[in-house]
Amino acid sequence: MFIIFFVTLGPVKIIPTFIKLTQNADDDLRKSLALNGAGLATIIIVLVVLIGGNILTRWTVSMSALLMAAGIMLFLASLQAVMSQYKGSTSNEPLLEPSMKLLINPLTFPTILPPYGIALALILMVFNNRISDRPFIVPVMLILVMVLNLLAMLFARPILKAIKLPTLQIAGLVLGVMQLALGIEIILIGIHIQALILEDLLQLN
Repeated sequence: MFIIFFVTLGPVKIIPTFIKLTQNADDDLRKSLALNGAGLATIIIVLVVLIGGNILTRWTVSMSALLMAAGIMLFLASLQAVMSQYKGSTSNEPLLEPSMKLLINPLTFPTILPPYGIALALILMVFNNRISDRPFIVPVMLILVMVLNLLAMLFARPILKAIKLPTLQIAGLVLGVMQLALGIEIILIGIHIQALILEDLLQLN
């Protein structure tokens, strides 16, 4: 679960975008955006999984369907991310004026909390509620990832100096491929579970 959250909501994809957004910002503004962005994202994602997860848990949706939905969503999102590496350079795009107006969009949404990441967290919360008696494990994992995101934003420039942007871009591409494989794996697990259920029903009949 932590690996899924790290890949979909983790800091690797945030650092280049955060540096671009705050390129002309002073240190105080960078710190404020990092702290407020990570704090707001944490509150939102935790509330979504706790409230939305409890609502969806009461629905009569099978675990295999939830897994396949999560896998398809992750596969499509990661495929788009991987294919975007082959698009033309966007270096000529005008830079946004650095201010706290960037906090909601594009920093919190979709940089820290992309739609597919929120949906996956919600689905995994429902799945965890059905198979585990530890409902808080999902929020704890999400908070841990958000702390890593905060540290990544606070130290984005030293990190980029040490790692270099091409290395970070390659890491992002590798994570994108991992997401593709993980999405397919989740779909296959959902299909396997459904096949086992059908097999048991046929044996009972």
